[in-house]
Amino acid sequence: MTQLNFLIEKAAVIAGSEYKLAQMLGMQQPTIAAWKSGKRPCSAPDRAALASVAGEDAAVAAVEAVIEGINLDTTKGQRAKAALEAALKRMEKLRSL
Repeated sequence: MTQLNFLIEKAAVIAGSEYKLAQMLGMQQPTIAAWKSGKRPCSAPDRAALASVAGEDAAVAAVEAVIEGINLDTTKGQRAKAALEAALKRMEKLRSL
């Protein structure tokens, strides 16, 4: 299960259903279904909102969404991914203290 699908499933349980989750987020349920199936990307702000409903770290969720959207065909993209992954590791380490 992907991190996005984990967030959707957890948030939907808390909200009561995917339909109710969509209402909470101000969108239609088919958008959530498209995220789950990978047919539509989930933006960093939407991922943060899902994490918030799910009781997970919104900052981590948003950074993960940004990482997924990086073009790895460029040196800049590869550096950005490495930098953001390192930042996530530092965030996780700080939380464990």
